[in-house]
Amino acid sequence: MSPIPPTGLSFTSGQVRRELERLNQRKAAGPDGISPRVLKSYSRQLCGILQHLFNQSLHLQRIPVLWKTSCLVPVPKKTHPVAPSDYRPIALTSRIMKVMERLVLSHLRPLVSPFQDPLQFAYQPKVGVDDAVIYLLQRAYSSLDRLNTTVRVMFFDFSSAFNTIQPRLLRAKLEKMQMDAPLVSWIEDYLTGRPQFVRLRSCVSDPLMSNTGAPQGTVLSPFLFTTYTADFQYHSETCHLQKYSDDTVIVCGEWTGG
Repeated sequence: MSPIPPTGLSFTSGQVRRELERLNQRKAAGPDGISPRVLKSYSRQLCGILQHLFNQSLHLQRIPVLWKTSCLVPVPKKTHPVAPSDYRPIALTSRIMKVMERLVLSHLRPLVSPFQDPLQFAYQPKVGVDDAVIYLLQRAYSSLDRLNTTVRVMFFDFSSAFNTIQPRLLRAKLEKMQMDAPLVSWIEDYLTGRPQFVRLRSCVSDPLMSNTGAPQGTVLSPFLFTTYTADFQYHSETCHLQKYSDDTVIVCGEWTGG
């Protein structure tokens, strides 16, 4: 098998510096211990170094393991948590990697935009949950305006949806969208071989390696999930399926006679 050629995508030091300057200094550092305050304060000195590292990562289609490591911090959902389900895992990841993800995301959006589900209302610029609710109600009321018509609405939610992404299957979908093969390989490496560990106060668990799913708390994960589920869509005059992230609803108008 012939090696995959390097990706043509690369970043300038100016692009890297702009992303560094947008960092929120109050956010926590990731497992690498590098705080966003340092990255932002020394953006001028660091932008050239990080530019080289980012472009090397794209060229080799590999991501440093430390940049892929996640520290999961359980945050209670209620005042007196009892079961593990009473906690919400918050993932801390490398701030350096988040900067690179934002740069990659700005390149990916226009590439896959023609293939995205038009009725996915999450993670889209200038579109939000209000738009999803308005669209649902408008379609339902339009059906009810017709005589002898009922509307059936079914809501369903995928359990741990982000954890179900299969990198190989996502790769096939991205290739079908005619995405550059080296960039697809970089994304597959992004999703595989990810160490994760749990930190609760002063206790730290042993790391486990994850090779499925999109890591929570990262910049690219929501985009990759909506791309992964883009072919799960349906739209007709009487029935449509719409989504807000992994929350999905099917709305159907049905003529009852009379």
